[in-house]
Amino acid sequence: MTLQRSAPYKGVFPVVPTTFDESGALDLASQKRCLDFMIDAGSTGLCILANFSEQFLLSDEDREVLTR
Repeated sequence: MTLQRSAPYKGVFPVVPTTFDESGALDLASQKRCLDFMIDAGSTGLCILANFSEQFLLSDEDREVLTR
């Protein structure tokens, strides 16, 4: 059996910040604007739920919402 290596990632993969409203709930409209901006700017891919994204402060339910 021969394993094939996949090509290394190339390009820009920015970390997407998680946005919240004034009450501390996820701000999905603002989140969508961030994603649209990064895609429109030519990002190769996106990194979500990284340290910059407040991943440790989010509930499992919020994490699931952000990955849809």
